[in-house]
Amino acid sequence: MANQMEITIEVIVHATEDSRKIFDPLAELFQVKEEEFSQERTSGHHGNPILFFKTTLAKKRAEEFVRTLVSKTSQKQLDEVLENIGMYFEDSSLFLRIGKGEIVNKMVSLQQNNAIKIRIKVPIYKKDDITRTYTELLRN
Repeated sequence: MANQMEITIEVIVHATEDSRKIFDPLAELFQVKEEEFSQERTSGHHGNPILFFKTTLAKKRAEEFVRTLVSKTSQKQLDEVLENIGMYFEDSSLFLRIGKGEIVNKMVSLQQNNAIKIRIKVPIYKKDDITRTYTELLRN
C-alpha cells in the first residue's frame, strides 16, 4: 500500500499566528519541514493577510506520516473515527483534521475547527473496499 499512498497536508496561517509555532512541531513530530510546503498569500474577509500552505507526501514518507499520526492520536479519538468512518470519506480519500493549537504543544488531536487538513489517498478500485482499507490503515 505504501507505494501508492499519498498524503496532502494543508495549513492556513492567519496574520495573528506565528507560523514557526506550527511548522516547528510538524517537523519534529512528522519530519515535514516548512520548506516542503508551497505557499500562497491571500486576504481574509477584512483584508487581513492569510497564508495558505500545502504539501504532498508519497510512498514511504506518506506511510511514515500515517504511522506517526496513528501512534500520536488517542485511542478514543481513533475509535470515534473508525465508528463513523464513512463521514470522513470523499471519493476514495480519507480526510482528517488535527488541531493547530495542540500541534503547538507537540500533541496530536483530531478536531474540526482551526485545524491542519490531512487528506489520505490510497487507490481503491472497488467502492466496497474503501471502509476496509482505511480501517486497516488506522488500526496499524
